[in-house]
Amino acid sequence: MGALFLATWIAPTAFREKMVAYLLAVMLLEFIIVHSSAFMGNVVLGKASPGGKIAALVGLGGFYTLFVGAFALVFRAWWPLWNFWGLTLNRVLGVLVGQAPSGEERIFLQRNWAASVMFYLLGVFVTTLAPLPRLGITPDVVARQQLPSSGLWVEQPHRVVAFGFIYFTAVGVSELFRHRWIKASHLPRNG
Repeated sequence: MGALFLATWIAPTAFREKMVAYLLAVMLLEFIIVHSSAFMGNVVLGKASPGGKIAALVGLGGFYTLFVGAFALVFRAWWPLWNFWGLTLNRVLGVLVGQAPSGEERIFLQRNWAASVMFYLLGVFVTTLAPLPRLGITPDVVARQQLPSSGLWVEQPHRVVAFGFIYFTAVGVSELFRHRWIKASHLPRNG
């Protein structure tokens, strides 16, 4: 994903005409996924019965669907909803088949969430405050994106593309090392 964001930052229409708009939606969806992962992770790692876990996960999924649905309406696309529910089903699958993570799997899931949050916040901070080159995302490219609404990411979409590059690359590199830089002793001990 990091490479896709970098390639789009350099050559924004190489893959498709409105790739910048698509990647903006990806980063908004990623915010919802990172946020929902904390709550859904607590459910999956908790001590409730499998039926209770499934009910809680479906309820949380329904709640977050409201936000993803709003993004889908703004971008006039269904894919955010399908992607969100695909990722949610992926999380629920372990509960459905009775394989809640334990031991190292549990620690990896917690580390993964912690790393995602830290890199997301770091990426927002850096790309909001630091001067960043537009590279290939010229004003002409931005105008052709027909981005909805307003705000920093809409007015300067090279920032959100740079953010995606930083975020997904950092998460990917951290995953290669199983996020071991995050000490297990600093993770919550739920369930």
